[in-house]
Amino acid sequence: MNEALSGLIDYAFAELNLNRIEADIDPRNESSRRVLERLKFVREGYLRERWIVGEEVSDTALYGLLQREWKR
Repeated sequence: MNEALSGLIDYAFAELNLNRIEADIDPRNESSRRVLERLKFVREGYLRERWIVGEEVSDTALYGLLQREWKR
């Protein structure tokens, strides 16, 4: 997963010249959190009860990565 996302992030910053990339994950998903943090994403927020799917209410964790932080 890291290798695929690294390539995508490289493309987004180098070719598309994006300034930031955001990720919105279920905070209970430890695997997603670890992948994002390994790729230098920073947790920027936590939204309580953001999603309601069926009868399940869940929070969301917001992560961001700036172009200047990527592969310094």
